[in-house]
Amino acid sequence: MTEEKTYDEALRRLEDLVAQLERGGKNLDETLAMFEEGTALLKRCQSELSEVEGRLAELRLDEAEALVKDDA
Repeated sequence: MTEEKTYDEALRRLEDLVAQLERGGKNLDETLAMFEEGTALLKRCQSELSEVEGRLAELRLDEAEALVKDDA
């Protein structure tokens, strides 16, 4: 994966890799390379999701604090 993919592109590529691996028919080297790429994509997607979840939590906290200040 030489170029930086968007989250959606990375997820689509991961889904494609999983489908190819499930179909089988690849030699050991190809299978290993696909597995390694898939693992890297999965880690990246999980990391990006965690980052977004953190930002959403911050936004919710900011919103809750604003509501408390407005009620005071």
